[in-house]
Amino acid sequence: MNMVLKTFLLMHYARNRNAMTPTYIKSLAASNSRIRFINLPPSISFSPSQEANKSIEKIVTEFIGCHKASVKEVIVKHVVSSSDQGSLARLVVDYFYTSMIDKGNELGVPSYLFFPSGAPYLGLLLHGLPEFLLNKYGGYTTLMNHGRRFKETNRIIVNTFEELESHAVKSLLKDFENVLPVYTVEPVIDVKGRQSEKLDLDEIMKCLDDPPDSSVVFLCFGSWGSFGEEQVKEIALGL
Repeated sequence: MNMVLKTFLLMHYARNRNAMTPTYIKSLAASNSRIRFINLPPSISFSPSQEANKSIEKIVTEFIGCHKASVKEVIVKHVVSSSDQGSLARLVVDYFYTSMIDKGNELGVPSYLFFPSGAPYLGLLLHGLPEFLLNKYGGYTTLMNHGRRFKETNRIIVNTFEELESHAVKSLLKDFENVLPVYTVEPVIDVKGRQSEKLDLDEIMKCLDDPPDSSVVFLCFGSWGSFGEEQVKEIALGL
């Protein structure tokens, strides 16, 4: 039985450095010999546009785009030209990395999209977000451009499962004319958690179990979402 080696290329964005990330990556690589991580060299040519400084979506997209050449170089050096690594089967890109689809085409391999958010948001990006949801400094245009490029991939892998978002998932699966084959992979989460954070899970679960049924609302603001105590209380009052 042939084993598949999964190679992850890592970009390091200065504004989003997490002190835990290197340790976590090292532990993953040590626990599975079929997974490896390669750090991309920092881009010395990155110079965000004036508009990008007002839009997190645009500045991240521009930052990723300036790594296109190094991504191809690393793949050729460490995968294509490495006799002990087998052949390059496919390129899997995150939804902010659609510019890398071009590199997959140049290398002659199919590109798959991994969509880390849920199925409803994927549907919005494929069919058009309401413009008022994003800022006018490039955020809306940037995400719509990504959504259009989703359709250039060969498969879409969504971080969800049908029972969780049944209506949205079924809509995507039935939309054969506008959407490529969609596969759900269930939530990709760290089941063990980060032990170094020493979260008291029993206390957290007790806080969730004590209130009456249907009285707890889960809010997710994304991986970069952050609010102070006062803002959280205002959101709770609003709800």
